[in-house]
Amino acid sequence: MSAKRMTSSFLNNFMSQKWEDLVMAHFSEDPSAIQSSLSDDLIADTFEGRAWFSVVAFRLTNLSIRPFTFLRWPDFWEINLRTYVRDKQGNRGVWFYSLDSSDLFGVIGARLLYGLRYNFARIRRTGSSSGKKMIYQGQRSKIASSRIEAEWKDKKFVSSASGSLDHFLLERYRFWARRGLANKSSSAFVRHVPYKATRLTKIHYEGGLFASQGFTEPKKDPELGHYCPGFYVEATAPEWAFSISGQANQR
Repeated sequence: MSAKRMTSSFLNNFMSQKWEDLVMAHFSEDPSAIQSSLSDDLIADTFEGRAWFSVVAFRLTNLSIRPFTFLRWPDFWEINLRTYVRDKQGNRGVWFYSLDSSDLFGVIGARLLYGLRYNFARIRRTGSSSGKKMIYQGQRSKIASSRIEAEWKDKKFVSSASGSLDHFLLERYRFWARRGLANKSSSAFVRHVPYKATRLTKIHYEGGLFASQGFTEPKKDPELGHYCPGFYVEATAPEWAFSISGQANQR
């Protein structure tokens, strides 16, 4: 294998992990409210004229980062606040307003590598998939708390066919971030099997994640919620790593 192909393989298979027991709470919003919060090179993506926020909680396991795959990384919890965006070329993905993690070293690494807005937080989960009920609770110092309560009746997976709201919210394989001194946003890709998600029969959120980003906290319960048992994920290296190697991080 040539050096160029080895470098490409390294960068495109930079990180692997598993996301488990994902609980997702979705809120629709006026696109203008979201657009004003985004970088100038991103556009609020919409479904039938509405933009969306999502609060997503899950457990992250089996983390492996090249070339340090021999290191055993501890499992941890994450709660993030995201929205859905397009770039000016029409590529779709997500923009993270905040990502709370219970792993301090993971927070530092993600900030340094990708420029993502990770913060250390104390997070715990009660309930189980077998009981069809879960509660995630997070506390980011004194700045923001969060509580997401989810219930479902069965594991009848929704059809996330292209053009559906479920597909719009779930099937996102690119994310953007913007470093403080950068003049544009940078992106990276994730790869995984399509979601096998169940629509929740009960989803409740309360906390301060929205307020910590300058938004008004929702006064009503989410309009839609999903539970997904999980899947393995691979992620590319940050865009700057492709740049210095003379390659492009395009799938």
